[in-house]
Amino acid sequence: MSSNSQDQCQGGAESGDPHGEVRAQPPGPDAPCAGVDLPAVRRPPEGRRASLARWGPATLLTIAAALLSLYKLGSSPMWNDETASVSISVQHGHALWSAITSDGGSMSAYYMLLHALFLAGLGQSAISVRLISVVAFVVMVPFLYDLVLRCWGARVAVIATALVITNRTVISKAQEARGYTLGLLLVVVATWLLTSFLDRPSRPRLVAWAVVSALACYSLLLSPLFALAQVVSLGTLRRRAAEMRSAVIATGLLAVLLVPLALMALHRGTAQIDWITPIGAGSVTTFLYGLIVPGFSTWLRLLMLLAIVVGIVTVGREAVENKAGSLERWHRVLLLSWAGLPLVAVLAISFAVSLLQPGYLIACVPAFAVLGAVGIMTVARSLAEGAARRIAAIRAGESSRAKRGAPVAGLVLGAGAAALFALYPLAATWSRYGAVIENGPGETAYIVGLARPGDGIIFDQPSQRMIFNYYLLADFDKAGRFPLLPAPVWPSARWGTQVAYAADHRVPAPGAIAATEGRFTRIWVVDGGWAPLPRYLAQSRALLASLGRHYLVVGEDDFKGVKVLLFSGSGSLPPGMHPWTGGG
Repeated sequence: MSSNSQDQCQGGAESGDPHGEVRAQPPGPDAPCAGVDLPAVRRPPEGRRASLARWGPATLLTIAAALLSLYKLGSSPMWNDETASVSISVQHGHALWSAITSDGGSMSAYYMLLHALFLAGLGQSAISVRLISVVAFVVMVPFLYDLVLRCWGARVAVIATALVITNRTVISKAQEARGYTLGLLLVVVATWLLTSFLDRPSRPRLVAWAVVSALACYSLLLSPLFALAQVVSLGTLRRRAAEMRSAVIATGLLAVLLVPLALMALHRGTAQIDWITPIGAGSVTTFLYGLIVPGFSTWLRLLMLLAIVVGIVTVGREAVENKAGSLERWHRVLLLSWAGLPLVAVLAISFAVSLLQPGYLIACVPAFAVLGAVGIMTVARSLAEGAARRIAAIRAGESSRAKRGAPVAGLVLGAGAAALFALYPLAATWSRYGAVIENGPGETAYIVGLARPGDGIIFDQPSQRMIFNYYLLADFDKAGRFPLLPAPVWPSARWGTQVAYAADHRVPAPGAIAATEGRFTRIWVVDGGWAPLPRYLAQSRALLASLGRHYLVVGEDDFKGVKVLLFSGSGSLPPGMHPWTGGG
């Protein structure tokens, strides 16, 4: 073959990639060089630079996410929800299944993963059980970056991803032994798979979307709303009938996979979430701020909300202007649905059963981050272009130079605003790392140190019993024996075991309290107080009032909002305790 024809074959064997890569394509059967073995095509330096430009920011953001989530990972004690995760996941067989169903199934995928890691030898230390959340948070970053890059470009991708990894709510959940960041990862991956399918239709991608979406629903309570938002957004597309048929089949597969979750949720009812503050102006504001602008000061919060509003207007306008049925329009509808549909649904449902907890909608954070990033770049570009026009008017002879400088000025302005929105709240809330939510080690050691034969102990909520039992096992099982402990009055399961979790907020009835007077010389009460709703406060106060009628001496101590009270028939208060004030 001549040199010219060889060059022609090689030239025809290369095709451009939208991201600058050069890929070798096999020649067709009618091509002049069919049947000729062509040498491997080397990627030119420009391709390597394009790859670095594409994945360099994602790599840096992933490293930053790892550092932010690992910092002081084990310094905060385990709190009741985390010890509930351990109590469920450490079970086996029927006990494991019973614990998962009694919790409603909304984090069952997380519990099963933690259970598998326990079987593999993972310890129950705070760092060990929190690592799943850290890994999920870190793995989420490249998927999110690539998803936004495909739809919105590199600048928006960098800003949006930076806003997500510095979001204080996301960081706190990434350092918690719960399924929140696992659910966030799975929602992002499901969205990435759906966009990949529409870019390059493939039935395996769509099946993977259904499976990952189902796993997200088994990891985070409100994940079905995100799957619904994605399905609804597909209605704006005009695609081939075969692709839409595949989408319908995949949606049906997702619905089938969610049947066990629906049955578990119906069996559990609303007891899992009936502690959440009812809907009102204050609770809605707290919910929205905790979801969208956690840790922002007032002035910066207003600026961020303004950027999000500008982003919504910009995206909405572009959705209208883009061709009906096009991928470009669908990308914008998907983003608006991702941010809006779950939020509106939660607010509507909360009039019946309150769901106003930012962690439940943590998978909305990326959508609002993208809207904020679009708004930041839109405002920055507008300001830069306006300044360029003013300069051009003043310096009429150099108008072209002013116009050339506008994109650079807009980029610099946008980067500065994005850095402010990401770094200022992070620095302002830096002290929250390692903050004690509940001092489980302190309250456990306190009671163990002062307990004596004949005492009894009441936990006004089973979750407080889990914290006590977790640290009891952690501190004393190593010695091969347990100290002499008060007999558990409520819940009454024996010490030394991690019983299956059940969110039962009832307390012993007054008749049961009256029966304790002849059985125990002293009664310890661990008063959680973490659900300040009228019905729970009424139950707690009734319990304490009943004990106060049967025991003369009452003292208390406070452990980060968890009160330890001692009711005694006679004698003085132990050192360090002060008289009970009677507060609930």
